[in-house]
Amino acid sequence: MRRVSTDMMNTDMQYWLRRREDAMAAQESRMNRQERLNGLRDDPLAAARSVRYESVVGRLERYEDNVRYTLDRSRIAEGYMRQAQDIMQRVRELAVTGATGTFTKEDTAAMAVEVDQLLAELVSLANARGPDGDFLFAGDKSHTEPFRALTSFVEGAGGPAVTAVDYLGGLGTPRAEISEASYLPMNLPGDSVFWAERQRIAGGADATGYRVLEASSIFLDGQEIRLRPGDTVQAIIAKINDSGAPVKASLDPSRNALVLEGTNAHRLRVEDGSGARVLADLGILSGSGVPSDYAPTARVSGGSIFDTVIALRDALNKGDHLDVGGRVLASLDAGMGNLGARLAEAGSMMERLEMAGLRLNKEIPDTTALLAAEKDLDFAQAVTDLKMMEYARTASLQMAGRVLPQTLLDFLK
Repeated sequence: MRRVSTDMMNTDMQYWLRRREDAMAAQESRMNRQERLNGLRDDPLAAARSVRYESVVGRLERYEDNVRYTLDRSRIAEGYMRQAQDIMQRVRELAVTGATGTFTKEDTAAMAVEVDQLLAELVSLANARGPDGDFLFAGDKSHTEPFRALTSFVEGAGGPAVTAVDYLGGLGTPRAEISEASYLPMNLPGDSVFWAERQRIAGGADATGYRVLEASSIFLDGQEIRLRPGDTVQAIIAKINDSGAPVKASLDPSRNALVLEGTNAHRLRVEDGSGARVLADLGILSGSGVPSDYAPTARVSGGSIFDTVIALRDALNKGDHLDVGGRVLASLDAGMGNLGARLAEAGSMMERLEMAGLRLNKEIPDTTALLAAEKDLDFAQAVTDLKMMEYARTASLQMAGRVLPQTLLDFLK
């Protein structure tokens, strides 16, 4: 039972004044933060929705940053690809001029000098860096210089010249998330942009009686293909063609050898799985374990744009206008066609990025508005409520001064 005493009124008055002061402090905190929720108990449903909306806004802003970065990077890469296309157009003009057969060997050798300089510039463009220092055409090895030029003495060149250009970049490409579970490549790998022809690899071993001895795997352009014991070469061909890798497999009818051919112009990356020797036994790989280290008996055709330009330079140095007008010119046309197709692919990627950016520019404000409706404070109403609390507190203090009984100090007067 509560005890009734002269101190009861004073205690009750202080209790309610403290509660009023706590409410005023909470209201001032809301006004300082401009948020109507101080804690979950203020409005549990609104607090739960606010957490979800904040998470969505954070993800959308990250997607927007990804889109902006990827679009800027793609525009820079497209500029370098267009410069490479201009260089290839000039190389083709020199090839057409040298194929006429009306120039002397000295004249075509002078053309070869220009072709050699254009080749050097082409390699420089292929090794271009973005503003962040990453190589644009290195695939998923953005810190590795993608193309390495090998030089040696070339007959008719008068000194060392580029004889081969190796690709050292990655097979794939980093991807940017531009929406929920939606990804887009951030660039195109150099072994597809600067390739001229569809690569073809014909094995050097008779595969007529071949059987897979144990469960193993092979990898074509990063795509794993699982093989079972007893699989014949026909079963291997069927699994390769059904794998989705950009490679078509067939059997050479004259040599009964396995043939791998790219479905588009790019460098094939071929390797056996760990501990397996399937492609080595079929005469495709040497068995060293290094990807695309072909067997000496394998026949490989289809090279890069650099190989084509090198072939043109060497043919011009020799004055071989028939080779220039035949094989070399056809390879140049194939390389320019592939470069144009890659430019179209890059353009379509940029178009999609721009559309994604427009969508995010609308989606972010809409979601932010939902978050504000749940979380933000009506400042005018908050000021009114605070003033009402202050008036009530002042009135309470005035009433307490009149109602509460006298204290000991009053008796000491």
